[in-house]
Amino acid sequence: MSHDKGDDFNELTFAQREGKAPLPEPMKLEHVPRKFKQLVWLAIEREMDDYLKQEESFWKREIIGLNQGIEGILFDYRHEVEGLLADDARHEYWNGRWDCTKDKNWVNKLLNEAEYHDVLSFVEFIIRHESCPETLCNDIKSASEQVPMAYYIQDVNGLSTIIPRLSDKFGEAIQQAIETIEQAEMEGAATHLSEAAKHINNQQYSDSIADSVHAVESVARLISPKKANTLRPALDSLENAGVIKHKVLKNAFSKLYDYTSDEQGIRHALLEKNSPEVGLDEAMFMFGACASFAAYLVSKHRQMEQ
Repeated sequence: MSHDKGDDFNELTFAQREGKAPLPEPMKLEHVPRKFKQLVWLAIEREMDDYLKQEESFWKREIIGLNQGIEGILFDYRHEVEGLLADDARHEYWNGRWDCTKDKNWVNKLLNEAEYHDVLSFVEFIIRHESCPETLCNDIKSASEQVPMAYYIQDVNGLSTIIPRLSDKFGEAIQQAIETIEQAEMEGAATHLSEAAKHINNQQYSDSIADSVHAVESVARLISPKKANTLRPALDSLENAGVIKHKVLKNAFSKLYDYTSDEQGIRHALLEKNSPEVGLDEAMFMFGACASFAAYLVSKHRQMEQ
């Protein structure tokens, strides 16, 4: 098995690297995907190059106010956030012009080596800065929408703010549910959840929803006393056997299954490719709901066998 051993690879546990106990990128708090860092870097680098082309002389900028545009944003971050003295926060000049090479190296180092909270603080500082060009702000916001990650950007009281998509408790609960499934050696369900996580990371949300539902179907069919072939009769069988004690719970998941089912030729938009009704939020909800319900079935089945 070959792997691209980048930073993302090294941050995963052995189980996650082996395709076990998978969590989609949007559920990995305290983690910033490399792809997002790459897109932010490209946006900042492009802004630096554009700014350098338009830059006025050092003397004139002293008169109208030093530290304009991206040059000023980076200076302000080092001065205000990192607490450097002005002379240390300002990088060198040559021929009266800003030497952006050092700034590029500094930004590159920060994005690649800083802790996740420092990376996100830096990004938030940029998009909140009064001098942030609209194009740069839009490019960064677009990057956060393009890359599935555990954080998103939203306006809060007029300020662009980076917010966790989920709580850490939720992520831990889903991780525990997946481990319960694996410990019961429900290989089919574990494989479906692994594929569902990969689909979310690849922004294939309809495919992810399908695999999430198949994970529950796989568990239900395996533990069903009547070895039903599809989910609905399997749930009925489990209810009759006393594995599922709450009819409301069974009906709730049956309705979720109906929502994504293509039985009898009825295929809901949730499973249609590129449907506008399907996005990251829907895929993550179904991943979490299905992983939790499958683990619930496994746990109840174990209790019945004891």
